[in-house]
Amino acid sequence: MKRHLAAVSVAGAFAAALLVPAASADPVHAKNAFTVQAMCGTRTLTAVTNGNGEFTPAHITGKGNTSVFVPTRFALTFTFTAAGSTQTQTQTDNSVKNARVRNTITCTIPFQSFKSSQGTMTIVGTVTGFLTPRSG
Repeated sequence: MKRHLAAVSVAGAFAAALLVPAASADPVHAKNAFTVQAMCGTRTLTAVTNGNGEFTPAHITGKGNTSVFVPTRFALTFTFTAAGSTQTQTQTDNSVKNARVRNTITCTIPFQSFKSSQGTMTIVGTVTGFLTPRSG
């Protein structure tokens, strides 16, 4: 379930936040890193979270990219099927951060599936937030 909350942070999988220096760390290879693709308008972004908080900002990856996505609202559905099982658990997250933030963007998280030795998790939905650095 902690991976589910981390995924929610993305989306991210956001994939909004503070400017993070590119040379400071590699978020993709951090312990508990969760990577997700998101469609933000006409842009496809890859976002990585590695925190357990629901509104944890996500690092936007790509050559020379130092942007961070700060989520403010989620409408996500997660499923999990344990390895060797046919029963699927579903969890929906419709969270809103109590903050008045202007100039947000809404990104679509297309259906994505992740397999591990523990089972298969899927994610689909939308996330709203802002990217840093902010303009205007």
